[in-house]
Amino acid sequence: MCILICGIGDRPFVAANRDEAYARPFTAPRVWMADTPFWAPRDEEEGGTWIGVNREGLVAGITNRSTLPEAPGRASRGLLLTGALARGGLDRAGAWLEEELSRSPRNPCQVVLFEGARGRVVRVGPDRVEARDLGPGIHVLSNFHEPDEIDFGLSPEPSWEDLRAVLSDTAPRLPRGYAVCKRAGWRGTVASSFIEPGRRFLFAKGPPDVVDFESVAGYP
Repeated sequence: MCILICGIGDRPFVAANRDEAYARPFTAPRVWMADTPFWAPRDEEEGGTWIGVNREGLVAGITNRSTLPEAPGRASRGLLLTGALARGGLDRAGAWLEEELSRSPRNPCQVVLFEGARGRVVRVGPDRVEARDLGPGIHVLSNFHEPDEIDFGLSPEPSWEDLRAVLSDTAPRLPRGYAVCKRAGWRGTVASSFIEPGRRFLFAKGPPDVVDFESVAGYP
C-alpha cells in the first residue's frame, strides 16, 4: 500500500512505501539539479517522483486516492513533487503546487509538504482541491484511508527500527483489511524510503520485508 508516515517537529522524518505495478520502471534516488537541488527516486514511465527532500530540508510525498474515479489524459501526479521540491522552502513550494493544480488538473491524490515543525497537505479530488496545514506530530496518509485514520501507536519520536518494522509488515492489520507491505500478482510494494532531512536518506529498491535499505549516495 502507498503510505506516508510523517513526523513533523524538531526532528522531522518520513517513512514511506510505494505500491505500483511491478513492471513499471523506476530508478533509485539521486540528486536532481534544479534552482533548488533535491534528492528523489525517478519514475521512468512519466519522469516524476513519489518522495524526496531538497537542499533546504523540505520533504515532499504523494499518494493516489485509489477509491476515487480518474479521468484519462491528465498530467502525471509525480511531476507535482519534482516541481514543488525545485522551488525551495514550504511557502514557495506550496504556492507553486496550488497554482499548478489550478492550471493543470490532476487525478485524485494527496501531496504532503513539510519542513521542521510546519507542514501542509493538499488533497486533490475529482472536482476540487482542498489544502490544510499540518501541525507538529505524526501524520499518516495512505491511498485507501482518510488522513490520520491509521494509528500505529508510535511514540512521538519513533526509532528507525520501529518504523522499519511498520513498513515491513505484510499482515492485513489496517482498516478494511489492508497491509502496509503488500503482495499481489501484478502489483504490490515496490520500494520503501526513510528520510531525516539533513541527516540521512535510506532506500530499499524492493519490498522492505525482503530487501535491505541502503544510504542514498551524496545525501546529505
